[in-house]
Amino acid sequence: MKAVINTFVIFALLMVSCYKPYNDNIKASQKVLVVNGMITNEPVSYHVRLTYATQFDSLGSASPLTSARVTVTDNHSNLYFFNEREDGDYMSDSLQFKSHSGYSYTLNITTPDGNRYESDPQKLLPAVPPDSVYAEYDNQETLSKITGMTVLSHGADILIDIKNRTDALPHFLIKTNLVRQYFYTDCPLFQSCYLYYCWQTINANTDINLTGEGFALNSASVTRHAVSFIDDNLNFYALTYGLGHQQPDLSYVGISNSEYSNYLVHTRIIYLQQYAINNETYAYYKGMQDQLLSNGKLFDPIAVQLNSNIRCVTDHGKKSFGFFEASSVSSSAYILDFKNLNNAQPTIRKTPYILPPEPNGSLVNKAPPFWVPN
Repeated sequence: MKAVINTFVIFALLMVSCYKPYNDNIKASQKVLVVNGMITNEPVSYHVRLTYATQFDSLGSASPLTSARVTVTDNHSNLYFFNEREDGDYMSDSLQFKSHSGYSYTLNITTPDGNRYESDPQKLLPAVPPDSVYAEYDNQETLSKITGMTVLSHGADILIDIKNRTDALPHFLIKTNLVRQYFYTDCPLFQSCYLYYCWQTINANTDINLTGEGFALNSASVTRHAVSFIDDNLNFYALTYGLGHQQPDLSYVGISNSEYSNYLVHTRIIYLQQYAINNETYAYYKGMQDQLLSNGKLFDPIAVQLNSNIRCVTDHGKKSFGFFEASSVSSSAYILDFKNLNNAQPTIRKTPYILPPEPNGSLVNKAPPFWVPN
């Protein structure tokens, strides 16, 4: 018994000796700049959003940093200005700033009080599309939007393969959205019938989806990487719409009445965005993923361990959070078909990448451009 007690005491002393209080050296009153910026290979305006973090005990929201000077330089001596379109939201001119694969980009910020911040250079890697996208039946626990309880759903895992055709296959961050199409007819008394073409967009994977833990440059090809799970329920709850304004072609825009009804799924469209990310960006998202997946264990990471690639060059004592990244994206769209099987598995076929004009909406008496007919 004495040996057991001695062992317990020694273990307790070891636990105390290994404990080190965490101190992030941030004063509660200090204003901390938070940066969120991204450059891709897409021919669009890029955004850099700047805010000041609120104090830990504050109930207010983050305040935008306005009237800053925001520029991006590349390793070929080019300088690009970002203009403030909304408070704290700075945008580039898509006609002036067009990114180039292989270039490195650095973000520069000068605040109204004269402090200058700078990011680490971020290399824009070439875009890499998936080589194959396919589906396999599976069961998964999901949260019912009707009851709020966990249920076992039947459906399919959406899987991708990416072949390594170069000496260095980059890391990938994959975002997946699902658009469910549905339609119905409304025939008011003594009037013509109206056909409502409707759609609903959901995030098909709310987790940070990276191509495998420990994935590194010069690795083998990516195979059977799961990007999302899609249930095969025929019915789902979605918004109902009424007649809005009439368009020149005599069709109408549907106006939501904020009510939901049960509808039959007409078509499922999966929109994939596959970002080729550099090592530094991968480490940032991996740290964020670890935070989200932590479950309260003793050695779980703490939130402030997330790396920032932004630093104040005029005052090294000033803290800053956030990340500036340059990541090429390959976008593709696929129709998921649970009716017509291929080798006893759901069929996936590619379709033009045409995004809906808004996440949820409806057109009346006219199919939208992305609509998939029967």
